[in-house]
Order: sequence, then structure tokens, then C-alpha cells
Amino acid sequence: MYITINNQKISYIDIGSGKIILLLHGWACSKEIYNDLIDILKTKYRVLALDLPGFGESPEPNNSFFVDDYVKIVDEFIKQINTKNEKVILLGHSYGGRIIIKLNSLNTKYEIEKNILIDSAGIKTKEAKRISLKKIIYKIGKVFYSNKIIEKITNKTLEDYKKEHGSSDYRNASPIMRDTLVKSINEDLTPLLKNIIKPTLLIWGEKDTQTSLSDAYIMKKEMRDAGLVILKNCTHFSFIEDKNTFNAVIKSFLEI
Repeated sequence: MYITINNQKISYIDIGSGKIILLLHGWACSKEIYNDLIDILKTKYRVLALDLPGFGESPEPNNSFFVDDYVKIVDEFIKQINTKNEKVILLGHSYGGRIIIKLNSLNTKYEIEKNILIDSAGIKTKEAKRISLKKIIYKIGKVFYSNKIIEKITNKTLEDYKKEHGSSDYRNASPIMRDTLVKSINEDLTPLLKNIIKPTLLIWGEKDTQTSLSDAYIMKKEMRDAGLVILKNCTHFSFIEDKNTFNAVIKSFLEI
């Protein structure tokens, strides 16, 4: 299915009946990553899952996005699909968690009933801030290798430098999505956590190195009503790595 939101063509799944639960994927993923989960949820819920602009079957935007741009897309999507303004449950992994954190700070027509954040992004920890020095060095390198004279001397182009020093997500992204990624990771959502007052389930991989377990503890502390489940020996895609435990936790939280 497709819907147009703010001039963006959005691919989405709408299946099942009952209360609405919206699934938001992480960076470089698509709605299909939730196929197994959808099979479980659709027995009790109306499940909505969309491809965010630039991922899956949704074309990338004409210009780079801030997190707020994705929030506006998702908020408008819910409004158009949820015509009766029913309560909504939100579930998001990684980047999808960023969007959910911000959605909880909006004054929406619909009510958010519960949140489920899986290895969610959004915290810019002291460790991450220390890494910012590397980003500064990287930016200096970008300027350095943008110089055509330097390029002739070193036989390295700016693109060569990016490939050597950028993250895998950065290397694999188009220029528009690269800029979108940079805008996102530099935004710290910690001050917004206090606005999340609805029951929230945090599910985290014990060995997640992309959004560390320490981020989960910060979220749990700052939110009014949050519980944390740690999946042992799992990394950033904990919901796939320990599917059995994850599914059991979800069924319990959502009373399936």
C-alpha cells in the first residue's frame, strides 16, 4: 500500500484489527524486518508498519531530513490512517526509537497508550561526545581532501577519504541520506525523556555497541513509567538475535 504524506510517497502495511500498533524500523532497514513480529501482533491488533522516506519502498526525500521531519511524516501518517483518533501503541527499533521519543512530546489528536523502544537511539552520552573529536578530525580531513592540489599530490579523492573513515551506514547511504544521518546523530534527545509519561517497555541487547546498555539505564531513569528487559549476549538487533525471549516479552507486555 502507498500513501502520500507531505509530498512524500510512503509504503506501508496495514493488517489485522483491534487497537492500533505502529512499527517503526531503524536506519538502513525497512518494514519487512518486522515480518515475524507482525504475524504475532495481527492476531490481536491492527498493525501498521511503514517504510520511512529513503528506506525500503519509500523514495528518499528531495532534501536531507532532520529527525523532526520524520516525526512530522509519522504524525501525519497516524492522523490520516487513524481517522477516529483511537489510542495508539508505538514500537520502534534504533532510529525508530528517536522518532517515538519526539512523538511523545507532541500535542497530538490521538493518545499514545504505550511505547516499546528496542535498542533505541537518541542519547548522546559523554562517551559519544568524546568521540566527537574524531568527527572534528574527519571534517578537517574532508576539507583537506576537497582541495584539488592535495588530491593530485596524495592520489586520494574526498570520496576515498569518506570510504576509509566513514561508518558503514555513512558509506552505504546516498548524499542526501548521509546528510540526514549526520543531522540525526548529532541531536541529543535526553531532555525530552521526561515528557514520556506513558508506560514504556525498553528492550536492549546486553552487548549493543551502537546504542549501549547505559543509554537504556538513562532512559529508564528519566521516564516516568519505564521497565527494562535485557537480552543476554545480544547486540543492536536483539529482537532478531533472541527472537524467542523477545516474542515472550512482547506477548506479556501487550497481553497477547
